[in-house]
Amino acid sequence: MATITTEDLVQVSASYHGKIVATISSTGFASLAEVLKAVRSSIGTIVGIIELSVRNASQGWRENRTMLISPLKPGTQLSLF
Repeated sequence: MATITTEDLVQVSASYHGKIVATISSTGFASLAEVLKAVRSSIGTIVGIIELSVRNASQGWRENRTMLISPLKPGTQLSLF
């Protein structure tokens, strides 16, 4: 498995049904799990299978991955009176 350190420049593109829905280019990720969390938060309400292209520009590797996005569990609505 490819490694990621906080100094690495990581570039990610996420596509849904062939359309790019998010791109991220940043440093500071300590793991692939953190990259996936950032993708999840950046795609909004999309649910389904997302195709990812993850590139570590600092170390010179690229991986293609598939990610299943499940619907978020409904939260509790609080009312102010």
